[in-house]
Amino acid sequence: MRRSPLVGTDVARIADIPLLTGTGRYIADLDVEGQAYARVVRSPVAHARILAVEVAEAIAMPGVVAVLTADDLPDVRIPIRLPMAETPEALKALQPPLARDKVRYVGEPVALVIAEDPFIAEDAAEYVELDLDELDCKLDVLDDERGGATRIHDALTSNTVNRIPLLVGDVDAAFSEADIVVRRQLRMHRHSAVPMETRGLLAEPNAIGDLTLWGGAKVKHFTKRALAEMLSIDPARVRVAEVNVGGGFGVRGEPYPEDFLVAFAALHLKRPIKWIEDRAEHFVATNHGRDQVHDFEVAARGDGTLLAFRDRGWCDQGAYVRSQGTLPSLLPAVHLAGPYAWRAFELETAGIVTNRTPVGTYRGPGMMEATFVRESMIDAVAAAAGLGAGEMRLRNLIPADSIPHTFAVRAGSAPAPPLTYESGDFPGSLNHLLEEAGYADLVRRRDEARRRGELCGVGLAVFTEIGGIGPYEEATISVREDGTVMIGVGVGSLGQGVETALAQIAADRFGVNWQAVQINHHSTDAVAMGFGSFASRSTLLAGNAIADAARVFACRAASMLEEPVDVVELRDGAAHGRNASVHLSTFGSVVGRFDKPHPSFSFGGALSLVSVDRSTGAVTVLEHHVMHDVGRAVNPALLRGQLVGAAAQGIAGALYEEFTYDANGQPQATSFLDYHMPTCAEIPEIKTVVIENPTTANPLGIKGGGESGIVGTPAAIANAVADALSEIGATVTRLPLTPDRVWSLIRECEAKSAEPISAHSTE
Repeated sequence: MRRSPLVGTDVARIADIPLLTGTGRYIADLDVEGQAYARVVRSPVAHARILAVEVAEAIAMPGVVAVLTADDLPDVRIPIRLPMAETPEALKALQPPLARDKVRYVGEPVALVIAEDPFIAEDAAEYVELDLDELDCKLDVLDDERGGATRIHDALTSNTVNRIPLLVGDVDAAFSEADIVVRRQLRMHRHSAVPMETRGLLAEPNAIGDLTLWGGAKVKHFTKRALAEMLSIDPARVRVAEVNVGGGFGVRGEPYPEDFLVAFAALHLKRPIKWIEDRAEHFVATNHGRDQVHDFEVAARGDGTLLAFRDRGWCDQGAYVRSQGTLPSLLPAVHLAGPYAWRAFELETAGIVTNRTPVGTYRGPGMMEATFVRESMIDAVAAAAGLGAGEMRLRNLIPADSIPHTFAVRAGSAPAPPLTYESGDFPGSLNHLLEEAGYADLVRRRDEARRRGELCGVGLAVFTEIGGIGPYEEATISVREDGTVMIGVGVGSLGQGVETALAQIAADRFGVNWQAVQINHHSTDAVAMGFGSFASRSTLLAGNAIADAARVFACRAASMLEEPVDVVELRDGAAHGRNASVHLSTFGSVVGRFDKPHPSFSFGGALSLVSVDRSTGAVTVLEHHVMHDVGRAVNPALLRGQLVGAAAQGIAGALYEEFTYDANGQPQATSFLDYHMPTCAEIPEIKTVVIENPTTANPLGIKGGGESGIVGTPAAIANAVADALSEIGATVTRLPLTPDRVWSLIRECEAKSAEPISAHSTE
């Protein structure tokens, strides 16, 4: 008897019970006998030559085991994870585990103190003396454009580590036909993820020099290979293991300088070493995100039909190119076109190094920035054409009968990989959002508020999101005699509930209860190779690898039973043919694999109603909706949770969170007194609209969905605030829309009347 399918149902999260009962184990909870504690000594200045690092006083303190400087380490660099994100220039700006010759940002590791007690290590770090010759610093990505910018890396001829030129069609011809041309410079600010749990590591060597590094999660197998390479040991001697993770969001789990430092110290001292990042360190040491400037120009017909756009973008890499490589400039480039039927476009994004904390991938990287820039401009064109936000987008979205849709891209004069949208109904999905959210009612509420003299606005944004990045994932599966399905995968659990979704897929494919499935994702021992959890890929790739393993079991059983494979049913630990059965334990361990040579794009949107306090500039989000085409929802409840959580982070980024620096490169947000995160009081009830348009690009029909909620939210809120302030003639060109920034816009408009957007305006 077949069970009801579990895929598509709200199965409770497997990981919740240990977390709710307090039995979950985080890295700070993990201790082993004989461990010592590490403390990182960090640069107090943004840019300086290192004249000396004096460690004698620190080493002399009771309880201090060792103090390491760059002279004690091999001359290695943290490698780039993705080959597509490498350039010759980027490879010259990789970060050493401890600074050599120069420091290039506040917070850069300069020395490592190891002591018998964490408090001794912290005290001793204060006695490491740094003799630094300060240099001028470069803080803004536009400094090079203005001329005379300080060169940060001697091995580079400029501060540019990457350029992405993309061209589609004849842009000049399209602009020559335009009735409306709108130009603006827009800026997405620097902010990042602030997980409940900061980073942490425990390196545990054994008697023969093998090493287990506890605390990895996102890309365990890459971390294993990178450590082995930097430590000059056989990768088989390194194991990377994860425990519970208090939030990842892209910034946690990549190899950082501390991964190497803690591992090296453990092998060097032949004892376990533990390091836990404190919150002040997190603000200056963990990857930052965003921080881009775009000069954007759009051409359209008088009726609002989009023709073409040009964009030039400068994307902050921070002081070094970290393991994500040049993704900060690559990802916005492939998202700027979005879901619209452009005739032509031309863009160039550049990765620029600055004397600030290195930039990596924070949830929705590149997508969020590109969406804010493009959707702000779409609203500007709509205003010039006299169209509403919804009508403007519906008029220009790629129609359903044109999907699959491909932009034939050139990189300069050379062909580039095409941008292909494989599946979906963009106009239909947007209409669904507008209907579900009651768009007409939101506009009515806005207009009523305006008649009362209030500043109120409605904002809409749509986007495409890249996901399902390969190259592949494998699943190693065996079935016990009691019918338990044992599965090893290379993706990680960062709190997203992937183990539950994978168990649902396996339960359906093997015909068992989901409680009979055990997912092992905890270490690099689970599978020979895995690529990890990022880019909304975990369920898509690992889930399809599990489905492939079930197919392999069925094929082997069919051969043994001498039956056609399409009549073989996997159920309760066995393969059942028409006349006989065979237990799946007979086949031992089976490897399933799913290859994904090309990423996929999915469609989403966000819609927001806001009010603006005229006297303080404070923005209140009254109502917020997020929509995403997930292909096929494996666990709708988990998916809705992902959309809501991501949208909350999007609201935070749009209105509150920002890393600022003074003129000397000193960070101004190193605690929650200065880095303003919203509380539950500032986040409204977030409503979700889940669209299911299964894709044919993978057998399960799944699209990524872990980042969508954040991608369109800042753009929708920015457009809502711009809509509210349009009553007084203000223009929104940068985030975050903090009270002081909005208040300044209001005051400026009160002081002078603003010029309306004309059909051929330059702003």
